[in-house]
Amino acid sequence: MKNHRLLATFGAMVAVSGLAVPLATQASAAQLSEEIPDRTQITLINSDGSVEETDNADESRPALSLAKLYLGYYVLGNGSDEDGELVPEMIQFSDDYTADYLESQYPEALPEVIEAFDLEDTEWGGFWGNATTSTTDVARFVAEILDDPVAAPMIDAMTDTADYAADGYAQDFGTYTLSDVEGTKFGWSDNLDVHSSVSFGPGFVIAANTYGDAETLTDDVQDAVYSLYPELATDLTQYGAEEEQATTALTPIIEQVCTEIRSGMHTAAELKEQLKGTTVGQTLAILPNSAPIPAFVYNLLAS
Repeated sequence: MKNHRLLATFGAMVAVSGLAVPLATQASAAQLSEEIPDRTQITLINSDGSVEETDNADESRPALSLAKLYLGYYVLGNGSDEDGELVPEMIQFSDDYTADYLESQYPEALPEVIEAFDLEDTEWGGFWGNATTSTTDVARFVAEILDDPVAAPMIDAMTDTADYAADGYAQDFGTYTLSDVEGTKFGWSDNLDVHSSVSFGPGFVIAANTYGDAETLTDDVQDAVYSLYPELATDLTQYGAEEEQATTALTPIIEQVCTEIRSGMHTAAELKEQLKGTTVGQTLAILPNSAPIPAFVYNLLAS
């Protein structure tokens, strides 16, 4: 499988002798590769409403710490101000103890969020740590709350996650590694055999879960994402052809310029002949006869 990388959006112009070739324009929808191992499920939602997902994206898997998003949203909307202030830190550090406390105060949180957002693949299991969900549910949930004022503290926390979680685990894997990602929530099992993450960026939300370690999730996500900006890849291919055409067209011009430069040159042998018997001529003896002498230098010394 090819290791596709997300292409960053950019615009540039290449100017060559007055010729300008447009490099790229931003596309509106992301794509997934068709070759994704069954161990991994991925859902990608674009801002235009299009959805790219694996065949198993509706499979209910361990929600891990992504369940804290469901819990946090409920607390922010229904809990006390004091408890609401605990949500950002719970998200940033994926703090289990804070999640345990908040759920003990609001045991109805996950069931009510599941119902309110019609999360068909999500089950509570009586404890946030036992919850199961799908990448489809997680991605759709995050996409729906991105602009929700209630969720703002939690979304902000996703943009400022800690390098290491409260338990010391590195938060640097999965969808987080894709270009243009602005915010992420991570999840991992106690024995580290299941990993998940959900991220958002300009125009997309992507969630992924794998039965494997953090590196496996990262590799599968990187391989799966064809391009957040597929039109860019097309434009770059087109640019390559246009660049070749421009180079072909400019070749005669470049050759002509080089010829004109050469026609205005003299050789050291010619200058030596002109200055034979002079002190300057003797000094020029160290120059190879074939050495080029610009016309203005030749005229200055030979006159």
